[in-house]
Amino acid sequence: MIKKILSAMAIGCLFCACDNGTAPPPAASSSNKSTAVPVDYTAGRTMNKILGRGINLGNSWDSDGNDDSGWGNPIRDTDFAIIKAAGFNSVRIPVRWQNGSDYTNHTVNPDRLAGVLEDIRLAIANGLAVVVNFHHYTDLNCAGGGGTGCTYNAAEFEAEKTHFLMMWAQVAQAMGEFQDNQVVLEILNEPIIPNATLVDQLMLDAYTVIRTYAPGKTIMFETYHAAKFEDLESLHLPQDGNIIFSGHYYQPYQYSHQGQHGNKCLGDGAFANTAASDMQIYKALARRLYPDINGTDHVPLNMGEFGVAGGSNMGQCVWYNQNGDPEQGVWPTDQNKAAWAQKTAQAAISSGMSFHYWGFGQTGGFDAYNVYSETWYPGFPQALLQ
Repeated sequence: MIKKILSAMAIGCLFCACDNGTAPPPAASSSNKSTAVPVDYTAGRTMNKILGRGINLGNSWDSDGNDDSGWGNPIRDTDFAIIKAAGFNSVRIPVRWQNGSDYTNHTVNPDRLAGVLEDIRLAIANGLAVVVNFHHYTDLNCAGGGGTGCTYNAAEFEAEKTHFLMMWAQVAQAMGEFQDNQVVLEILNEPIIPNATLVDQLMLDAYTVIRTYAPGKTIMFETYHAAKFEDLESLHLPQDGNIIFSGHYYQPYQYSHQGQHGNKCLGDGAFANTAASDMQIYKALARRLYPDINGTDHVPLNMGEFGVAGGSNMGQCVWYNQNGDPEQGVWPTDQNKAAWAQKTAQAAISSGMSFHYWGFGQTGGFDAYNVYSETWYPGFPQALLQ
């Protein structure tokens, strides 16, 4: 199978280096977006409706370990029935495919592939559609200049990109086991490469590979700056009606990520939610850039992650001031954590988006479900389903 992949992927100039220097190419221009070409997005829109209201099974296969238990939050066989019984339509399974992969023949770890496929089968058996992606690809991001202490290196970036694309060929081919309306293939979670051109071309090259090996599957795109809706204009999406654009929404970050990245622990004192107006802005942007031939719709939109860290189970919230000294505060309450999630979910659905809440089990305070007591946290899952 590997020889087949190696041969088939010698298409165009997918693996050509951008340049021989150490500086990334200039950022992409959006001037060519002034005249949008309408596309028939019926196929993508149909799949997006199937995804509907979903939830992430995060901190599992995306963990830094040999399997999905690296961060102590393995996916359990029973999780899918719990999620389906609550009323969700789909799950998103983030995967760190590169972990344990073989750089010699560019293949993923066979045990990881087998484990992920088994979880996808369980999801489908329980009536859930699945989004599967490449998650936490830190080496690829770092080679592209994204991340603390990282600088762009053309040779290293092209080497990681080659590995990425060829692993995608294997993964996409393996997904042929499932029907096209059961699985969505998301190219790369939250690219942080600080150059729009690199990310744009990376997405397009991966799209070409995935479409080659999964001709009928819906393909999901994200932007640089860690998948911001407002950066849609930085991409040049292909004229393919079977795609979805996914953005992540944690606004305001000072509320959703208290105690992280220097954000103070102000609890509900930092509560704010502008999702209703924000989603309308994103919808208008999508309609302007990527209109549907029917004159009304646009490239389908998915909110792949959203949520707030907090709740009564979290204990003391600590942040570090500008002097590096720890200070203590409080987390958002259960009530407002759920209220924020509800406002955001309702705004997405009202705007015709599918969504995947972050997350189901142990996800650093974003949890909707307590896997120890086998109960949903206060306000959930109703906040996401009403």
